[in-house]
Amino acid sequence: MEDKYQAEIKKKLAESVNRAWKIISVFVMAFQFLMLILMAVKPGGPFKTQRRTVYCFLYLVLLLVTGIAMILNQRFWKRENKNYHRYLNAEIVYAAFICFWGCCVTLNDQLGGNDLSVFTYTMLSVAALGFLEPVKAVVIFMSAFVFLNLCLPGIQTIENNMFSNIINSFSIAGISTAISYTLYRNKVIVTKQEMTIRKQYEEITRVNEILSRQAMVDELTEMNNRRYMEWFIGEKIKILEEKTGTISCMMLDIDYFKQFNDRYGHTSGDICLKKIAEMIRECCQDQNVAAIRYGGEEFFICLFQWDQDEAVEMAEKIRKRIAECRFKINDEEEGAVTISIGVYTWHGEGKVQMDDLIRLSDKALYQAKKNGRNRVEVLS
Repeated sequence: MEDKYQAEIKKKLAESVNRAWKIISVFVMAFQFLMLILMAVKPGGPFKTQRRTVYCFLYLVLLLVTGIAMILNQRFWKRENKNYHRYLNAEIVYAAFICFWGCCVTLNDQLGGNDLSVFTYTMLSVAALGFLEPVKAVVIFMSAFVFLNLCLPGIQTIENNMFSNIINSFSIAGISTAISYTLYRNKVIVTKQEMTIRKQYEEITRVNEILSRQAMVDELTEMNNRRYMEWFIGEKIKILEEKTGTISCMMLDIDYFKQFNDRYGHTSGDICLKKIAEMIRECCQDQNVAAIRYGGEEFFICLFQWDQDEAVEMAEKIRKRIAECRFKINDEEEGAVTISIGVYTWHGEGKVQMDDLIRLSDKALYQAKKNGRNRVEVLS
């Protein structure tokens, strides 16, 4: 589970970094163009002094590196298989570059005063938008602090200002580290919470599906039950309220099933029920046909938009198939059963409920039993 957390965290971090760096990259590109233009229109041009030349060089370098980063970033997100770990490592390289670029600009600024503003802006921007891992954030920000203060003594033009620069730059590095850690930690916590909630939702959905299946499926035969049939018939009756059609129904009952259980045992009776259910399901593959175990040794089939002749043909097919089937009881014996089927067809007159269809189909079944069993009877 921890590996899943880590993979999801890297993905979320990469997506957040992508959104943030898209914004900052556009800003950086626009700002560098503006600064180069301002340098170009200054009296004497961009190369009048060494300090101005360094500025132009730094602006061009940042413009070039950011442009390349934007192209690589766009290509990465177009890939189907994304390596988020590699992407975040590349982002760390770019973040480190931004910080050290800020140090270089600040060092150039020190030649004309005591300005740490660029160092401050770059460090805080990386902290706010980089979502850096804590250890890597400490390494980047403290390395930038050390680099700046190692170079300052040979560049500073204002005497006795070393201590204040060290304190100020250290404070900026420390604040940047704290901001980066807080944002990274919050992102990780939120991602873990989202994953936990999603996992709980998936588990609840899975349990609900199981409960829904158990509510509508007979455990022994794995056929749908009466609750499912109520839903099925209800939906079909709604359709027939808008257009004409028929609903044919059949009630099936295993002949002398009590004697079968008495002779072979209830375990063999369960095997018999499962086998008959399997054969009924195989015959009822049409999307407009629903078959259920009604209870005990009885089954009920509803055929939407099937006329009486088609329903009788289906009933005869099921009856013959079951009559010809042999159930393996044990290594020495085989069992056989027959079924009686009652068929009723509703032609759309008036209103009808499931109980009406069951009652009339059951009435036809009674005729089949009365007339000798192992037969199909239609309620006229």
